[in-house]
Amino acid sequence: MIKPTRTAPMVQQGEALPVLERTFTNVDLMAYGAATWDWHRLHYDIDFARSMELPNVVVDGQAFGALFARAAEEWAGPCASIKRLSFKMKSMAFAGDTLRVEGEVSQIQPPRVILAQRLTIDGRLVCQAETEMQLPALLA
Repeated sequence: MIKPTRTAPMVQQGEALPVLERTFTNVDLMAYGAATWDWHRLHYDIDFARSMELPNVVVDGQAFGALFARAAEEWAGPCASIKRLSFKMKSMAFAGDTLRVEGEVSQIQPPRVILAQRLTIDGRLVCQAETEMQLPALLA
């Protein structure tokens, strides 16, 4: 079921976004690398990752941005759009980790809102984002 689009008057500062969780498997990361043309061996070759003293293949940083975008779009609804998304990576994520995206409305500048988002694994900060969304003033 498609959720209705939020409008600028509906939004409150500090409003929490629904939590989004995703666990990437090795197969998911291979497919993601193929879709994004990112063939670095760290994202699909477990033996190579272990030779670098890593516990598993690495989740591509682009996937963090995709998760932030998905969480923002699911919260805002189909008539809203992302105008800007920036993020800073703080640590690594690996296949098998459960990534948790949380966030809240940090600023309201109708018809735009700024979202502060965080991606964590078991409470450890992996990435932070600021996402600017354009919301419709009113729906017809």
